[in-house]
Amino acid sequence: MTLLAALKGHLATFQTAGRLCVGFSGGTDSHSLLHALVMLSHQERLPAIEAIHVDHGLQIDAGHWAEHCAQVAAELKVGFTLETVQVDTQASPESQARVARYRAFEKHLGEGDLLLLAHHRDDQVETILFRLIRGAGPRGLAGMPETRAVGAAALLRPLLGVTRQDIERYALEHDLEVIDDTSNANIDIDRNFLRHEVLPLIESRWPGYRAGFTRSSAVLAQISKTSTSLHASQVSSMGDPAFDLQTLEAAVLHDQVYRWLHGLDLQVPPHSTIAEFARQCLEADPDKQPELRHSNFVMQRWRQSIQIYPLKPNGGFCAEAVVGQSVQGDWGSLDWVQAPYGLTAGEAVSLRTPKPGEGLKLRGRPRRSLNQCLQENEVPPYWRGSIPVICQDDSVVAVAGLGVTQEAFDKTVSCKEGLVPVWIAPKLCFVN
Repeated sequence: MTLLAALKGHLATFQTAGRLCVGFSGGTDSHSLLHALVMLSHQERLPAIEAIHVDHGLQIDAGHWAEHCAQVAAELKVGFTLETVQVDTQASPESQARVARYRAFEKHLGEGDLLLLAHHRDDQVETILFRLIRGAGPRGLAGMPETRAVGAAALLRPLLGVTRQDIERYALEHDLEVIDDTSNANIDIDRNFLRHEVLPLIESRWPGYRAGFTRSSAVLAQISKTSTSLHASQVSSMGDPAFDLQTLEAAVLHDQVYRWLHGLDLQVPPHSTIAEFARQCLEADPDKQPELRHSNFVMQRWRQSIQIYPLKPNGGFCAEAVVGQSVQGDWGSLDWVQAPYGLTAGEAVSLRTPKPGEGLKLRGRPRRSLNQCLQENEVPPYWRGSIPVICQDDSVVAVAGLGVTQEAFDKTVSCKEGLVPVWIAPKLCFVN
């Protein structure tokens, strides 16, 4: 299948979008997708096209790649956005880079926009085989979805029916100058090992294996859709996915968790990992919080509920703010609401994470540990170290979600009909 034919198959979807945003690394796949989309725009009416390049800072040539992508976008007369992210290289840099990349995409996508990614049929086969090796179920073996939500926008992979060979032929025919990421040849990386060592061997024996993989993934996708009418997902006090822990059998709980994760469209951990988590949830003492960390999320038991949280940034945070003005960061977002007693609008304050063992006296209440106050307000243990504490001149004047302190009230920092802070925790990022 040619690239233009593949794109024309999605023409109606393209024409109803607000913008067509291409995830543009500058490599052969994304450059060919962007170029073919521009060619299609010369034949058909299309919305504005924007190339989004995410600089992960993991390669020494990353800066040059960004310049190259900006130049290509200018030559093709499309918009260009550069987003620089930081990736934790200590643990699974590929996974961390993927999460950071999708967060960057969401940041620049608006309602009605369409994010186009250049994943093709060979990428899909690699994904399915890699998940099979890791013991995935029907949902995982269905491969990457062709379309799904991403933030306020939608994601579409229009080239899943196109092979890598088709794309390389297109790039050669149009003399595209592409970035050669040498890390793609490193077979120490699992996916590269499959691509360069395993799949060529499979193709030498079964040349039509891609079509077989594709048919199987379609069947499994349908099975997963019909089998995920599961335990009704609830929402915790912090807005995180949750469900009540009721079963007394580990096997039943294992099945519930498995189906719940599929229904949420999250990467599912290996079978044995879920089984051990289910056992701990049922057998651990009530004051414990068994947890399972996988990909970009944490699943944890708290009281009689299992909840799912996004991975928190490492370390605490500090930020400057003005009472009445919203603030956002990797730690979430802070807003302000009117209250009978609150802080004065326009006052300069600072934000920080709670200190271990910190105590405070909220207005009209006895002095207590901050942890006790958060516990009484149904804040899960996972988030208690992340709640923004609002300070002025090194004094705590308020805590998000709890109100102003007695000290702030006594020093007249607060006022009647003032403002109190409200915190919205980071949300799960779906990276499939």
